[in-house]
Amino acid sequence: MFSMRKRRQAASFGRVLPVFPIVLAALAALAPDLSLALDPGLAAPTTGTHRGAPVAAIAGAGLVLAAMAGLIVVILTSRRLKTSSLFNRLFIIVAVTSGFFSAVSSAIGFSLITSQENDDLFRNAILPPAFGAFVFFLAVAIWVGGAEFVRNRDWFRGAGRGFGADMLFFAERFVKLFVVIPILAAILFFVSTWTTVVGVGGVDAVRHTYQFEIARVQAECAGITGYRQRDFLFLADLRLSVNDAARAAETERAVGALSGSAGAGAVSDYFDGLASWYGALEDSVTAIIDAEHPSGVDPYASDICAERADRLTALLSRNAFDNIDLWSREFEAAFNDFVSVLNRWRHDRRIEILLDQQLSSFARANPKPNPARLSAAQRDAIDRYADDVESSLRSLIRSQKLAKPPVPLPSAAELSPARGLDIIGELFAEPPPPAPEERVSRTQAVVAAEFVPGLSTISPRDAVLKNANIFSDIWALAISWDYAAYVLMFAFLFFPSAERAPGFKDE
Repeated sequence: MFSMRKRRQAASFGRVLPVFPIVLAALAALAPDLSLALDPGLAAPTTGTHRGAPVAAIAGAGLVLAAMAGLIVVILTSRRLKTSSLFNRLFIIVAVTSGFFSAVSSAIGFSLITSQENDDLFRNAILPPAFGAFVFFLAVAIWVGGAEFVRNRDWFRGAGRGFGADMLFFAERFVKLFVVIPILAAILFFVSTWTTVVGVGGVDAVRHTYQFEIARVQAECAGITGYRQRDFLFLADLRLSVNDAARAAETERAVGALSGSAGAGAVSDYFDGLASWYGALEDSVTAIIDAEHPSGVDPYASDICAERADRLTALLSRNAFDNIDLWSREFEAAFNDFVSVLNRWRHDRRIEILLDQQLSSFARANPKPNPARLSAAQRDAIDRYADDVESSLRSLIRSQKLAKPPVPLPSAAELSPARGLDIIGELFAEPPPPAPEERVSRTQAVVAAEFVPGLSTISPRDAVLKNANIFSDIWALAISWDYAAYVLMFAFLFFPSAERAPGFKDE
């Protein structure tokens, strides 16, 4: 009689189970829209939506809630389960609902791991819901079927009744509950819990890493633009030097301050010519600063760092569940494009190269008059004036070379390069002893070899491992979903009568 009732209970439960793969497939197909329903800020409001969420997402959520409500009603009110206790019925509800929602999140996580940017129907549309259905039935088989497995005697069926038989049955249940079920639970961890964590927290973990990278590149931008602002200080110094040279030429023409011969002549013409050459050099430097930068981005704009950081943050906040590969590629391309711009700003030596070229050609371009036609005082005045201009130019070049961009900040990948299984070893490995600080002279060759690192790309599966301490609540949620039923199973070990309703305890 009792076995017949058990079969009726299983048949009643079996009529309910086929509903869930259908609901799961529908929900997995609507997963991107459902993410919009849960977070309307991920996309702009669409016509015919409520708070920016597509109607299909709301319908999918309603379908899930209706299925859950139907399951609860069937289990709590079914006359075929009248021999089951309230605890047993609620245990079935917990096991099935946890398996269902774990299956949904596992399907999302599986899609994040396997999906491709191109149109691959099998990988992108069929595999994730199929994997979710697999997870659902695996969880139900382990917990609901495992509970049935723990309840019934297998090794000591002929032991009869009494204290000894009860102890043998207790030992059998102990082995099942603490050896067999944990082995099955370990399989469920790798199949379900891991993909659940990726599905729930994978994208947020990637965003956490990329937010660090955005902050890093914004700090790099601030340092490099500050370095480039020194071009204006250099231009001001050059302008003062040019004005000094022009003033010396005017003074020589007016009163003959250096040569002792006022008025037009060889000395004043030389002074005027060299002052004009020096002024043309200033104009060339001004043209370099005022012209459009070869990178296409103005390094002297006051808000360029904040504007680019806001643009990257906007790309990062877009919905990643619709197409994770496209989302990652677009952000990586924008990030690395800006890093390329920063590196071009760092290594922009056009002003320095121009000054070096003009200094090296100064002797050739120096329009000194024929010494045979000059007096000793005039030759001395011309030589001193030429030396002053050349010395000023050398001083400016030296100050330009001494100004160096800041040392590049380490990227997230440089700070923690482990990926894949190496992350687990990194979590438990002892930190290496701090390396002794090594002072490196930042010569021109060293600065030329320095580059701002690109984006430290990371996948959702690696991000949740690397940031496990930050996303510990996600891990706790996934473990609770998958193993709450296991904790409830302990009642079947220590309180065997917990499975049967009053009036059926001794059957």
